[in-house]
Amino acid sequence: MRIEWLDSLKGFAIFLVVVGHVILGYIRAETFTEYQWSLQFVYDVIYSFHMPLFFLISGFLYKLTWARKNTGLLKKISNKFLNMVPMYLLFSVVFWLSKYYATLYGNIQMSDHFNLVDLMHIYIAPLSYLWFLYVLIWLFVAIPIFESIIKPTIVFIIFLCLYFFMPPVHGLLKIINLIIYGGVYFTLGSVLCMYQDQLRTIICNKLNGIGFISIVLAVITFPYIEVHNILKFICAISGSVFLSILFFKFKNIKWVTIWNICGRYSLGIYILHLYFSGPLRTIFKHLSIDNIMVCLILSCMISTIVPIFIVKFFDRYTLTSWVFGNSKLIKLKS
Repeated sequence: MRIEWLDSLKGFAIFLVVVGHVILGYIRAETFTEYQWSLQFVYDVIYSFHMPLFFLISGFLYKLTWARKNTGLLKKISNKFLNMVPMYLLFSVVFWLSKYYATLYGNIQMSDHFNLVDLMHIYIAPLSYLWFLYVLIWLFVAIPIFESIIKPTIVFIIFLCLYFFMPPVHGLLKIINLIIYGGVYFTLGSVLCMYQDQLRTIICNKLNGIGFISIVLAVITFPYIEVHNILKFICAISGSVFLSILFFKFKNIKWVTIWNICGRYSLGIYILHLYFSGPLRTIFKHLSIDNIMVCLILSCMISTIVPIFIVKFFDRYTLTSWVFGNSKLIKLKS
């Protein structure tokens, strides 16, 4: 059973990822220099909470769905691993090749982050935006094991302490920083799922008050999120709570439900959207389309909608269903 408003929230969250990457592309290209400050502000606001929200939802749904499955822990982990790793490996190679051929046929210089050695290190150092997929794989493997040994609340507290007080890791193992970052919100989502009945009662009774407090906290802490991870955490949670309450309160309104389909295909949108937003920026430049709103709206819409159709096409067939993590071939039987 799916929670419709949660799918809609996830859909809106992935749309914010697309918007953020589209805006970042125009900032780096300096296409609209007169709007640089405005674009940067919108980008910073989106990035203050949208990835934490994604990890929160992922953790919540992990606990919700895994609790309903009768298979053993090892088989649950194996199924998830076998579904996500081929997808990660495939799109790591695809992304590397896209960057490589961009240097041959475009005016883009190959950076140090996209040489052959880095492709060989994707098992420990994911390429660019694929860090999210890499971290999710680790979390889906490690968190269930941790929670089978100690209470989920303790697991969350451990991740929280590491996030607040552990010095950043540098060098080849710097991905540990992102695993801890994602783990904080993923484990919090898991804990929230355990107490969802109590939370539902509190939220229904104090909906407006919690929403008001969350947006106030987000506004207060936002200017200081780079000071310490504690403030970054408060801002991220506040923004996530406010958006969650908004979608919960208006879950029966049509403009909320239209995000549902984006939520169902969120991972595919995440993986594919950059293959459209970048080329579209170049196409608009060649066509002399210089209206910022036209460029942003078209880029965001196309980069969100087209991946949905691509994923739906691949998911139709058993032989290609593994491409976006919905494999009908490699699931272990209970």
